[in-house]
Amino acid sequence: MMLTARLLLLRCCHRVRCHPQSRSHCCSFVRLLTLILVLPCALTAQVSQSRESIKFRIRDGYLIVVQAMVNNTGPFNFLLDTGSTRTVMDPELARQLQAPAVGNVALTTVLHIRQDKLVQLENVRVGSASVAAPTAVVDKLLRQKMLAPGIRGVLGEDFLSNFDFLIDYRARSLSFVDAPPVGERCRFETIGQYRGAPTTKRLLIATEFMEVSAGTLQLQLDTGAKFPELFPSSTHSVSTQPWSGSVAISSGANESTLYSNITIRVGTTLVRGVDVVQSRHAIEFDAVGLLPASIFHRIYISHSGGFIVLNPPASTR
Repeated sequence: MMLTARLLLLRCCHRVRCHPQSRSHCCSFVRLLTLILVLPCALTAQVSQSRESIKFRIRDGYLIVVQAMVNNTGPFNFLLDTGSTRTVMDPELARQLQAPAVGNVALTTVLHIRQDKLVQLENVRVGSASVAAPTAVVDKLLRQKMLAPGIRGVLGEDFLSNFDFLIDYRARSLSFVDAPPVGERCRFETIGQYRGAPTTKRLLIATEFMEVSAGTLQLQLDTGAKFPELFPSSTHSVSTQPWSGSVAISSGANESTLYSNITIRVGTTLVRGVDVVQSRHAIEFDAVGLLPASIFHRIYISHSGGFIVLNPPASTR
């Protein structure tokens, strides 16, 4: 997309066959491989909690790149993506690790259909935070590698949801902590709905745009999103709502509008001067849009408690 230097979203669906009696369905934006699981595979992973601070790199001001060990090999550069329900790795890494295939993924895009593999791993570890016996989708990650050259995969919520952690964008650190920091606790939903079926491992946050009279909207908290983005939907759309005090720039080719100088509120936390992308193409999704985690300086995500704390003081770590 030329409008905001963001790549055009390609919509597609995955069907994951883990076993003849266990089938998962997921919808994906190829740009950052946002996978929405409908019926997740019934695989139980063993988890080891970490209590340390890990430095990460930032690409383009928002993408988090961490070093991960896979099958006790590495480290490899992975994107940390709360918007992806699945961990993903490129085919070269899957071959290097000799990861056995445990299923097929039917990937249907607007252009074609192809088959991807689901592979079994021994373990995935970031610092001392590890998950044993996870699975990963094998994908070339072409668009992700354009945005973050050198990455070998994406750490999704199937890994991240096992931990409570603090992301500090200013210090560029990821901290796995036991006790939550002081601050307002904003609840999130982990289950959405896609085509009438439940989606899991989601971080759906009630969000309000102060310049539009649309009320509270359910957005996906996404470390892989650069701008807040709103999607038209048949049940709730803000595309026809009047936006006050903002400047709109339309992109005819991609049918999107950029609203500038917007104020976003989550709980009592206000973020001012934000650019918001309003898509015009109909997009099937289990949320009204995307809420980038990077618009906050620091964010604590408690998967065990089902809440986030926005911009907690640094001294509370």
